[in-house]
Amino acid sequence: MNRVAHLSTVELKLLLRRKTTVVSVVLVPLGLAALTLFGTRPPDVAEWGGLLARNFLLLMTLSVYLVSLTVFTARRQSLVLKRLRTSELRDGEVLAGVLGPVVLVGLVQTLGYYAFCLAIGAPIPASPGLLALGIVLALATATAIGVATACLTRSVEATQLTAMPPLIAAMAGMFLTASGAVAPTIVGLAMPLAGPTDLVAKGWGAPGAVVADVAVVPLDLASTVLWLAVAGVLFNRLFRWEPRA
Repeated sequence: MNRVAHLSTVELKLLLRRKTTVVSVVLVPLGLAALTLFGTRPPDVAEWGGLLARNFLLLMTLSVYLVSLTVFTARRQSLVLKRLRTSELRDGEVLAGVLGPVVLVGLVQTLGYYAFCLAIGAPIPASPGLLALGIVLALATATAIGVATACLTRSVEATQLTAMPPLIAAMAGMFLTASGAVAPTIVGLAMPLAGPTDLVAKGWGAPGAVVADVAVVPLDLASTVLWLAVAGVLFNRLFRWEPRA
């Protein structure tokens, strides 16, 4: 445990030194906070919930997903993962040490942003348990998809291309689930991070995605499990400790 904590501390310092990741880690939550502060405040609880869920999705994609993709690809290409594997650390400890800081930073960003929103007038979450579940599942899913995408990425420069399909799909899911129609809502819930984001919306008191006048929490969970499974399959089949040829 101490070895993982030491590696995570080193990785956190490296994470905050890299300019591209600092932009995601620092500027994204600050930008969202500024938009919330100076934008039009929602008039009711439901609209607040929708706004906070949408901004949460942006935070997960632009920070946790992109940062985990970039960091994991960079560590593999620079042979850091290979060298760590030859140390006393086990494979799982290496992965936890490298990705732990990304998850921690994402959690701190989320809690900091939501605390700020509460301070400027956002309502208290209607279902704190559902909100917490959505946050945890989103962190896990965004990180898993980031690592899976890294398995398909040859270099850090290539992340700009490989990151686009999941990002576009996640954004599409946000709009489709808000359509109100049955078919688009179901399709939207099948997109990356749509399930956890909808749980967050419902946690704040927004109706979120609804199919035939029924809240679709089971579909949210099924969608999340699906994407975690897809990421797991890609990781098991394509993961390499060394740079991709």
